[in-house]
Amino acid sequence: MHHKPTHHETTSKKQIRVNLTQQVVETYDGSERVHRFECISGDTDHRTDKGLFKIWDKRHPYTSHAYHVPMNYALFFTQDGKALHQYHGPAFNAVRMFKKSISDWFGSHGCVRLKEEDAKTLFGWAQKGTTVYVF
Repeated sequence: MHHKPTHHETTSKKQIRVNLTQQVVETYDGSERVHRFECISGDTDHRTDKGLFKIWDKRHPYTSHAYHVPMNYALFFTQDGKALHQYHGPAFNAVRMFKKSISDWFGSHGCVRLKEEDAKTLFGWAQKGTTVYVF
C-alpha cells in the first residue's frame, strides 16, 4: 500500500520570505534557497503586513478592483487582498533605491511588487498554501 502525500505535505516545504528592510524576496524549498528577487513593498501609509501568511489565491492576468491597476502574476497572501505581483510602474530600480535610502513614501499600497520576469517565475514556483513570511 502506497502512502499518498496529502496536499499539505507536498507544499509545506516551500516558503517565500519577504525582507522589508532589504526589499528582497527569497524563496526556500526546505532549507535550500531557490530564488532571490528584488522587490518594492508597501509605503508609509500602506504598510505590507508583517507575519506568517499562506497564499490563498493565484490570478493572472489580474486587475486591482480597489485601484484599477494591473497586478499580473498575483499571489494573494492577506485577507484584505495584499499580493506579491508584477510591478507595472516606471523605473523599478530607482523607486526601489528611493524607498530603501531616502523615503518610505515610495511604495505600493501594501503589495510586494516584483519585476515581470521575477513575478512570472515566482507565480510558476509557488502554489496555493505556500507559506509567506514577511519581516
